[in-house]
Amino acid sequence: MNRGARTGTIEAGGRAGKAQPSLAFVTLGCPKNQVDSEAMLGLLAKDGFRPTGTVEDAQIVVVNTCAFLSSAVDESRKTIEGIAKLKKKGRLEGLVVAGCWAQRDGARIAAEIPGVDAVLGTGSVEKIVELSRSVLARARARKGMRTPRPGPLDEVHEPGGALVPLPRALSTPRHLAYLKISEGCDHRCTFCIIPVLRGDQRSRPLDQLVAEARTLAAHGVRELILIGQDTTAYGTDMPGAGRPRLSTLLKALAEIDGIEWIRVMYTYPREWDSELMDTLGGHPKLAKYVDMPLQHIHDVMLKRMARASTRAKTEALLDEIRRRVPGVSLRTSFIVGFPGETKEHFDTLMDFVEQQQFDKVVVFSYEPEREAPSSRFTGRVPERVKASRRDRVLTLQHAISTRKLAARVGQMTTALIDGPAEDGRWAARTQGEAYEVDGNVFVEGDDLQAGDFVPVRITGASAYDLWASALAPASRTRHGGSR
Repeated sequence: MNRGARTGTIEAGGRAGKAQPSLAFVTLGCPKNQVDSEAMLGLLAKDGFRPTGTVEDAQIVVVNTCAFLSSAVDESRKTIEGIAKLKKKGRLEGLVVAGCWAQRDGARIAAEIPGVDAVLGTGSVEKIVELSRSVLARARARKGMRTPRPGPLDEVHEPGGALVPLPRALSTPRHLAYLKISEGCDHRCTFCIIPVLRGDQRSRPLDQLVAEARTLAAHGVRELILIGQDTTAYGTDMPGAGRPRLSTLLKALAEIDGIEWIRVMYTYPREWDSELMDTLGGHPKLAKYVDMPLQHIHDVMLKRMARASTRAKTEALLDEIRRRVPGVSLRTSFIVGFPGETKEHFDTLMDFVEQQQFDKVVVFSYEPEREAPSSRFTGRVPERVKASRRDRVLTLQHAISTRKLAARVGQMTTALIDGPAEDGRWAARTQGEAYEVDGNVFVEGDDLQAGDFVPVRITGASAYDLWASALAPASRTRHGGSR
């Protein structure tokens, strides 16, 4: 996903005496990349850089790239090449490439794409100011910068040497924000290169996360979206028997004034436990929403993917989550066409999707990545077969989603308003929809604004969206000044 830098700065304002060059950010990929962009933008704004709305108006552009799949690398390359062309005819003076593709292929990017002035790996976010100033000063850019062993997570050295949290300039609507609770991953799924790009699991200290969440709440944030490569593994890398776990963090965040919804993304099946389920099911601020990529369900495929689970364990886990978290909305993803996937394996997956009746399903066709062990597996599935299998799962899920949403017509619930939509309605979500990845609830009502919590009645449904009417005045709590 391409996200330009929007306003909503928590820490802003440049240092006195510094020139204020204009800059723009283009962020590709997942919300974890978006938080990295917010940190880099915060550092640049603090140093005196002036964010602009478009790359055409910027003196320097930072492209934060994705490399999770080959298609993501292709998108990153095309985006960079398109922006590089502006240097020949516009005011653009510098182009910095950051993020996962920079971490993976920094030297190659610098050598192969004319116009790229510098490359910054995922572990060097705090160096963005120094590098950008160097580029603008026409100093020799440090092309191919790469840090396989990232340093302190989300911290930067002050001039005196002390480590302090990175500033952030929010690029989300003011009423919601991502909270990155960890970096890296200890799992070694055979299709995934996240450990190559981001390193092993590193959890942020609980007190640092609570402090950041309080700051966000003071600036008007009402929904926190917790992200990480594996959020359910939060704390497992910390020393000591009393180390915090995700349930500990959720309880602490739920006590913060002003935060009304807390949503957890990117959970891993193996790390769920009964305490986490009971915490999620028992607190009104915790969204009854589970995002759990399963990737497959046939035991042979799970073993080849190194998912450390079985169909029986997965089904038992889903049953227990539904029992302990009443009304939970379940979102998952699958990979079809993984090397060695037979018709029998795929039919088992189809039966499982029909049986489980998930609320949301995302399907990927397998793409080999050169650093991933699966790129060397035999039993390649033809592209046409992968495409057909993906279409079949999505067609099945389309029918399931259509039935499930139609059953919600007439129900009353609470919706969070995200902003204006077409036809005079407002785009909103219930606890069952995550921002920018699920469908919307289109609300009809007067005197509404972004950040309102509104009681609504569901009046219509499609395969992925709902329509609703507001029933009463919105709930508004203002923090940190006017909105």
